[in-house]
Amino acid sequence: MDKMKMEIRQNKIWVSIDETCDVEERFIANVIVEILKPDCPERMFLLHSEELDKANHSTICKLLEKAMGIIWPGDIQYNNVLLFLSDAAPYMVKAGTVLKNIYTKMIHVTCCAHGLHRIAEEIRGQFGTVDELISNIKKIFRKVPYRVEIFKSEAPGIKPPPEPVITRWGSWIEGAIYYCEHFRTICHVVSCLDENDADSIKKAKLCIVKSGLEADLAYIKSNFEVLTKSIIELQTKNVSLSGSLAVVENVKQKFSLLKGICGKLVLTKLQKVFEKNNSLRILEKISKILDGENDSNLDDFSEFPDDYSSDDIVYFKYAPITSVDVERSFSAYKTILSNNRRSFVFENLRKHLIIQCDNDENP
Repeated sequence: MDKMKMEIRQNKIWVSIDETCDVEERFIANVIVEILKPDCPERMFLLHSEELDKANHSTICKLLEKAMGIIWPGDIQYNNVLLFLSDAAPYMVKAGTVLKNIYTKMIHVTCCAHGLHRIAEEIRGQFGTVDELISNIKKIFRKVPYRVEIFKSEAPGIKPPPEPVITRWGSWIEGAIYYCEHFRTICHVVSCLDENDADSIKKAKLCIVKSGLEADLAYIKSNFEVLTKSIIELQTKNVSLSGSLAVVENVKQKFSLLKGICGKLVLTKLQKVFEKNNSLRILEKISKILDGENDSNLDDFSEFPDDYSSDDIVYFKYAPITSVDVERSFSAYKTILSNNRRSFVFENLRKHLIIQCDNDENP
C-alpha cells in the first residue's frame, strides 16, 4: 500500500467505482485508480475494497472520499482527480453530480461498454423467437453429458452451443451469430433428441419450425456483429482515448444505416444511451484537440469544468471510457471467495484481493 501511494501521490489520476453482491449477499464496492500520463499509459491499481450497508449515491460519495484519503491522508488533492468512471445506474449518476461539486476538475463519464451492452439487451428484446431458441437449447445441453455426446457424434468439428449469460456483455448476440452459422446442423441434432425427455427439447423443436427465425438470425449477424467486436475492443488495455472513441463512433455510424422496424428501435435505444452520457462529449472534444483537428468549435470550453486549463487536457491522451478494470477486480474477488473460503473475514479478504490485483507480476 505504501509503494502504491508513493507512485500515485503527486500525479493526476482517473478513478472508477462499481459494486456487486457476493455469495454472502454483501454489497461489495471496489475503487480502481490509474495515473494519467500525457505520453504513455500507466498501471491500474485496486486502491480499496469495502462492504457497504447499502448501495446509493451517499455511500458511493463517502467511499470515494475514504479512498482518496488513503492516497492523500489529511490533505486530499481534489484537483488531481480528473476523471470518474462508473456504470449508468441512477445512484452512480447522482453520486457523480454530487462529487463534481467537490472535485471541481473531475469529469464523470458512464462506461461505454456497459452502454453497448444495454443496446444488446434491447436487441434481445426485439427478437423473441431467437431468444426462445437460445434459451431452450442452452437448457438442453447444460449439465447433460449424454446429450453433449449426441451433439459431438452428429456434428463433429463444431463446438457445442454457447451458454450466453445475460449479464456478460454481448454474449447473447454471440450466441445468435453461432445459431446463424450452424442453423441446419442444430436443427438436425435437435431432431435426433426425444422430445419426451425434456420440456426444453419440445420447445426447441417448436421454435425451430417458426417462420422468420432464419431471417432474424441472418439480420442479427449482418447488422449487430459489430457490437460484440466493439465491446471486446473497448476492453483492451492501454488504448488511447481517440482509439476507444473511434470504436464507439464506428458503432454509431453502422447503426445509423439500420433498416426495418427492429433496426429503428435499436437505433433509438443507442441514441438515448449516449445522449444520457453527457460528459462523453467533453472527452470527444479533448480527443480532437489532442489529435490536432482544426475546428473552430474546439475553442468553446463552456462544457468543461470552470477551472480547466490546457495543461489538464494533455493528461487525457490515454484516458479510458470504460470501467472494465473494476469488473476484472470482481472476477478476482469471486475467485478468492470460493466454496471452501466462505468464512473469510472481509478485512482479510480485502487484503488478499488488493495483493492479487496489484502484484507487480500481474500489471
